[in-house]
Amino acid sequence: MQFEIDIIRFIQSIRSDFLDSIMNLLTEIGDQFVFIGVAFIIYWLIDKRSAFKLAFVFIFSAIINVFVKDIVKRPRPHHLHPELNVGDPLADYSMPSGHSQNTAVLATVLHKEYNHKFKWLKWVLLAALIIVPITRMYLGQHYLTDTLVGIGLGIGISLIMMKVVDLMGDKEHIYGLMLLVPLIGVFLFTYFGESSYESSKNLYVATGGLTGFLFGYLVDKLYIKHQTQVQGLKILYRILIGFVLVIGLYLGLSTLFKSIDPENGIFDALRYAIVAFIGTAGTSFIFKLLKV
Repeated sequence: MQFEIDIIRFIQSIRSDFLDSIMNLLTEIGDQFVFIGVAFIIYWLIDKRSAFKLAFVFIFSAIINVFVKDIVKRPRPHHLHPELNVGDPLADYSMPSGHSQNTAVLATVLHKEYNHKFKWLKWVLLAALIIVPITRMYLGQHYLTDTLVGIGLGIGISLIMMKVVDLMGDKEHIYGLMLLVPLIGVFLFTYFGESSYESSKNLYVATGGLTGFLFGYLVDKLYIKHQTQVQGLKILYRILIGFVLVIGLYLGLSTLFKSIDPENGIFDALRYAIVAFIGTAGTSFIFKLLKV
């Protein structure tokens, strides 16, 4: 472990206030909100099934990340060496790096789905796979092995779960809902068990997000049936309408639920379920109503 501490110290040897700000910004490439934004853009503008695949893979990856962290229970570098912390300290465990794993999922799925259309995409995704792990070490949040395991898990889970979605054929909306049954069982077991809120928060968020997305996708596919691909100003209209609705709803629900109980897994799941449902079925209904 000492050599990994030395790596972090070496990376931090170039520290400055400017670099601290840049690293805190770049690390957000691996944050869940970046993923959510990408998934919604694909859903609204390009291909709903690809968005389904991306969301399905990402959320299962997030759930596995939670369980691996809880099994390994590796303290973050700044837990043992507070001087290594840059920015806001995190309370949960270190192995594997969630940001690195998220980035690997995004990179793998986008590469498999769209590299044949956009040849430049692989270089952007490769850059993200290099930059995000470096930022996690620079900020004192993760060891080198945390980031490498996160990348490995992200790629492996993506390849497996993408294949699972392909095997679903045209019944992905049905099979997806069936997979919710064991997931909700795990959610309830964790919620009423002895796990801390901090260590289980991502599980609550992932369960709620997947539930809302799958039900929204089903309603959209079977009943709303609004076309995806658009051109010209309609692209801008969809992005503006979609993000205003989703962000406004998220902020409003966050304010409401946190005023009631700031650390409640049920509220976390409910918030993300509502946002995901409105981001899929709700936006498609509005786009169809407004003819955009």
